[in-house]
Amino acid sequence: MHDPDKLRLFEILATEHEPMLMAYILSLVSDPVLAQDIAQQTLLTAFRKISTLREPRAFPAWLRGIARLDVMATFRKRGKEIPVEPAVIEALDEAFRGFEAAGASESWEERFQLVERCFEKLPEALRQVCRLHYFEDRKAREIAASLELGLDAVLKRLERARRALKECVEGQLKEMAHG
Repeated sequence: MHDPDKLRLFEILATEHEPMLMAYILSLVSDPVLAQDIAQQTLLTAFRKISTLREPRAFPAWLRGIARLDVMATFRKRGKEIPVEPAVIEALDEAFRGFEAAGASESWEERFQLVERCFEKLPEALRQVCRLHYFEDRKAREIAASLELGLDAVLKRLERARRALKECVEGQLKEMAHG
């Protein structure tokens, strides 16, 4: 691929997918300034490696893969443990793939708002553990101690919240597709 072609392809794909990238990184990192720094690093890496992308339709998943590695590298450099469990990252990837499969009629901003609306519909007990775990980067054991719950109860609430969010978002996307 010639350099002008490479630059133009990257510009188009990066502009189209930057909101998705920020939503993805913010789902892993609670600090918006840090998330912006990671997004910039991810876009820089993606630009350097754009010639390795074989299929432009795979760009969103490819970009998230780079972002995931950049998030992990950032936490390692800071000597911090990654605050997100591998199963959560897998569930996030599945949710983002589901958004992509739903079609391009909605923007990533609209989709992110959809997740926020579904989050607000969760029962308070589920929202509370999600807030503590995902937004305040607290470990399940810490949450259990602070809420005077068993560890299993906290883990179960997180699991139920993820399932409820997934079902709500999927239902809303189906309504939007048929409405």
